[in-house]
Amino acid sequence: MMTNAPSSGSNNTMGVGDANNGNVSSGNGNGGNLYGLTPEQATREFDALRREATKLERHLEDRVARYQQLAQRLTMGDNSTSSLHHHHDDPLQRSSLLDSAESGSTYNSQSTLSFGNATNSKDSKKIDEEEATLSKEIHRTMATMTELINTRMAPAAERTGRSQHALLVKRYREILFDCGADFNKTCSTVARRREAMELFRGATVNSGG
Repeated sequence: MMTNAPSSGSNNTMGVGDANNGNVSSGNGNGGNLYGLTPEQATREFDALRREATKLERHLEDRVARYQQLAQRLTMGDNSTSSLHHHHDDPLQRSSLLDSAESGSTYNSQSTLSFGNATNSKDSKKIDEEEATLSKEIHRTMATMTELINTRMAPAAERTGRSQHALLVKRYREILFDCGADFNKTCSTVARRREAMELFRGATVNSGG
């Protein structure tokens, strides 16, 4: 009887070990991973986040493109303002000068200049408002996309364990970086152009006074 007791205890210990090993094996056998998801679940989760990132990518690229177009309009507006001070650069003034010379009447360039400045002022205000709205929207989209990539998409890629998903995360980060660089470059151009326009307006007011 005494010799059988240790054997019984040894068998019980092995039984617990076998049960534990069985649980671990059962978890892996069901297709689970360290995060408690099956490969199919992890892949579906990543695919859903990828679709969301793609929508944000397209939205961001569209807004940055619109912002660049707006910057070009600002540049054209600045050039048109400068051209009002040069008769040879303005077809309207050239035509008016010719008509005045033929009719013998006096052409008032100052009234045309004032009208041009008033028109440009309205356009400039409208463009400024549009620029501010676009800028806020771009900043908001970039922040949303950054949060999606870093806090949701990258961890989801780790859960799938697939290298192509990690590469997709890298690609979206590069897209975000490139869009941000283009936007910041255009912002600097807009700021310089606006500063030049303000200096030009100030010089015009001073010369008129």
